[in-house]
Amino acid sequence: MNQIKSDRDKNRALDILEQAFYDVPGVMWMIKNTKNRRKHLRIFLSLCFQETSEKHGAYLTSDGNGVVFFYNLQNKPNLVLNFFRKLYLILAIIGVERSLCVLNTRKLIDSVRPKKGWYGWFLATDKGVIGTRAGYEIKRDMYRMADETNETIYVETTITRIMILYQKIGFHEYARRKHPYEDLDIWFMKRDPHTFN
Repeated sequence: MNQIKSDRDKNRALDILEQAFYDVPGVMWMIKNTKNRRKHLRIFLSLCFQETSEKHGAYLTSDGNGVVFFYNLQNKPNLVLNFFRKLYLILAIIGVERSLCVLNTRKLIDSVRPKKGWYGWFLATDKGVIGTRAGYEIKRDMYRMADETNETIYVETTITRIMILYQKIGFHEYARRKHPYEDLDIWFMKRDPHTFN
């Protein structure tokens, strides 16, 4: 994987993420229910990309078919820029009424996830590409980076199929919570360093 540096790679990454997350209830519940949902999702993902880039954690696979936002939890974004990003999200994408629900859900997730280790925030591969090369590269490089610092990798999902996939590649559930506003489970998964799969 390579850190995303160019606008071309950024747009490719956002295309993959938009395609992957458009139908994911754990993400889409935050977006205003308007005819511009796809556009709003793109803006949401773009703002997440900006935050992750500041943490040196936005990656694209060498074949350009996989993307991951993966960073050490101790890396912090620019506080001022992050404040304005969140304010924009509340006003333009989430909506003032729903923002309290989003903040409460974020608070719940942050209270469960440890503060030290590596975090896989968004992971996706191009749905139109046959094969697992990009997925394998993401897994291999995430594991290598976490093993080099001897730290745990944390991920969350609200999709049963993805939770099972994480289990198959070496993650295990360390917590589960009911989503406070949707009929969803949030699985908290981790992979300890030097666990081979």
